[in-house]
Amino acid sequence: MKKRNLGLITLSILFACNLSAEDSVPEKGGFSGFVNVGVGGVSVKSNEVAEFAFQDDLSDDSISAYGEADSKESGMGIAAAELSYTFADTKTQLYIGNRLEDYIRFDLSTFAGIRQEINDVGTFGASVIYTALKTEVWADPLALNTEREKTERTANGYRLVWDNIYGSEFEVRYTYRDIEFDDEKNGQSVTSLTDQEKAMLKRGGDNYEIEMRYQFTSDNKRHSISPEIAYLRHDAEGDAMAWDGISVGGTYMYAANEWNFVTNVYYATLEADDINPVFDKKGDSQLMGASATFFYDEPFDMKNWNMNLGVAWFEEDSDIAFYDSSISMVTAGMMYRF
Repeated sequence: MKKRNLGLITLSILFACNLSAEDSVPEKGGFSGFVNVGVGGVSVKSNEVAEFAFQDDLSDDSISAYGEADSKESGMGIAAAELSYTFADTKTQLYIGNRLEDYIRFDLSTFAGIRQEINDVGTFGASVIYTALKTEVWADPLALNTEREKTERTANGYRLVWDNIYGSEFEVRYTYRDIEFDDEKNGQSVTSLTDQEKAMLKRGGDNYEIEMRYQFTSDNKRHSISPEIAYLRHDAEGDAMAWDGISVGGTYMYAANEWNFVTNVYYATLEADDINPVFDKKGDSQLMGASATFFYDEPFDMKNWNMNLGVAWFEEDSDIAFYDSSISMVTAGMMYRF
């Protein structure tokens, strides 16, 4: 997806993983869930993001030219959790929190929804998505030689999932998000632009993703490979900021008695709807990334605890250098399941 800032990067399949997918509803009723906390280090290159969650100073307050951004490094805290309640008789589960699969994707949105398992048909899921952690971007990232103002970006919406379709390992999911900026001024400082051209730079709009994946598992259940493909669309208010494209990826997971290893690769190619009037060209781009995560069960004989270590890299290579962006991370956490 054409992220253009760290907030939008979090919508991508940065740490895509099939550890949980749309989990089958547990046979046992009652409460369940997980809590994961940890620390990490992150390096970000972006000309638009100013602050994400508790990470500020992620790009320069002032720029003097439309070149590539400088990288910014910082430490970070990690926190994710989910609380579920299962009605065993009806195979229904209610939940709220951060899905484990989305934490591994570096998507920290909060979900609240329902899962319903239907025999021989599959598991259905429906949830609302809420931006719980603040993302601040520059209201006008194109402003030169002045201190740029921050504005909040939100990405709220919903997700629909159909997993284990008719007993298979095939899954389809549809995600919609409404991207909004509190104070959108993108390009307003560029005096050479007409009002019509400035309107072409509005970033807010409707974001869609239709994703399909299939999981192949070895007979001994230790190995699994999950290829996936998705259609992506951002229907922005400004035609120069709108885009669509295709992403492909794959996840490999190895499960041993005490530890699991997950690795993922991702690639997408995106095409802008119209020419960017500031740069006089389309901002077509390619996105690529990879990650690896290790999970170790019950370290130091700590029952129900899990230690996890992860590394990830992601970058967008745009035809407009100003929009090139990247993120790399190293994380370490402890997860408790109940």
